[in-house]
Amino acid sequence: MPATSSGPVVVPTLTVWCYGTPLGATAGSVRLRRLEEARALEVIDAIVVSWAPGAHRPRVTRLWPPADVGARVPSVLVALLRTALLASHNGDPLPADVVDRIAAAGVEPTLLDAVTARLVPRTSALLVLSGVEDLSVVVPSVRQRIVSGEVTLLRADLPDDGPELLRTAVGLEPPPPDRQ
Repeated sequence: MPATSSGPVVVPTLTVWCYGTPLGATAGSVRLRRLEEARALEVIDAIVVSWAPGAHRPRVTRLWPPADVGARVPSVLVALLRTALLASHNGDPLPADVVDRIAAAGVEPTLLDAVTARLVPRTSALLVLSGVEDLSVVVPSVRQRIVSGEVTLLRADLPDDGPELLRTAVGLEPPPPDRQ
């Protein structure tokens, strides 16, 4: 979907904001909370990934859903990131069946490759799975830092059942009987 669209969009979206500093995504999460409070988007799942200097791996913090719900429902974004990072770390491509399932959910492997390539020491990322969003509010909020090169926005519009397909793709839910 073009960034010039405005008004609420009723398609699930995976948005990844990649920051050139380890604390950039934490600052972005504050912006995200404000956008949600302003009802500019509906957050389904969100995580912050930050890689501090000297750390052997990035730290992942789950932002949404609230802790009382989040403890019972595994994060699709954590599972997706784990799947992508494991393949990237091993130098292997994602297995073809995983690529097919993730692509069916609306996420191209090139997006995952771009995320894992940007997640290196001294960087961070904010991954957001959202429902309804108002692009006229969300995009300028993200782009306010893009001019300085501090953040890169990666985005995938998902089909209506994309969040469920993504959960199945990363092994959090069994495939529906008609897709087994």
